[in-house]
Amino acid sequence: YNCTTEMLTAISMLSAENIFYRPGGNEEGKGNSLSAKAAAAHRRFASYEGDLPTMLNVYDCWRKEAIYVCSSQGGKKEQKRRRRQMEEASQSKGGTSKTGKILHGEWCMRNFISGRSLVRAHDVRNQLQEICARDKQRNGLSIDVKQSCGDDMMFFYKCACAGLFMQAATRFSNSVEINKAIRKEMAGGAVSSSRGKYKTVSGGAEVSIHPTSALFNRNPPPKCVVYTELLVTKRTYIRGATQIREEWLKEVAPKFFKNSK
Repeated sequence: YNCTTEMLTAISMLSAENIFYRPGGNEEGKGNSLSAKAAAAHRRFASYEGDLPTMLNVYDCWRKEAIYVCSSQGGKKEQKRRRRQMEEASQSKGGTSKTGKILHGEWCMRNFISGRSLVRAHDVRNQLQEICARDKQRNGLSIDVKQSCGDDMMFFYKCACAGLFMQAATRFSNSVEINKAIRKEMAGGAVSSSRGKYKTVSGGAEVSIHPTSALFNRNPPPKCVVYTELLVTKRTYIRGATQIREEWLKEVAPKFFKNSK
């Protein structure tokens, strides 16, 4: 699918849980509350297509805007040294002393991102990239890790579909199915909504998109998604949800979906 670069990032970000820092508190209605500031900061990364491209946005913005050096190469001291070099280079060219990049810790605080989780994702990505690029003779995969779909993210979504076709869900298409799902949830004591009801293609379980997802309360909700995690509480949620086209399922896994309508 020519999207090795993007998929390496997505997988790495999924391996590091709780990338977004969400402060607690009951002041979400107040614009100056910490939770409201965090929500506003996170919105700049949110993708209309779902959680996987949102993870890509976080990582790409971090790489472009932050200065990070691992501890084995100097850590915070080296980060500060590099920022001074950038400032001096900017001044020598007639610019200001300020540089476009900021230190890793400062960037994470401004954007309410877990610095530790982001560093873990970065380390995992480097490891995966090394394995993929390594020759098969040395137990590698001999994959071109520089392959990128660029701005054509359709290849990335289709690749996600191919990898997660067993974890796909389609939105209830008629009022009978929706009302049935609502009655079931209300019988269990959950407050329900007619929007965002889905059924997994494998097993037919009734699920909802998790409130922390970029797709939560999207209007209109996507017709078909793939997801990375199933979370069971009073209601069954899907997390890591990303929009796909339903017809892709038969295309990427024809044997599995050969009897589906």
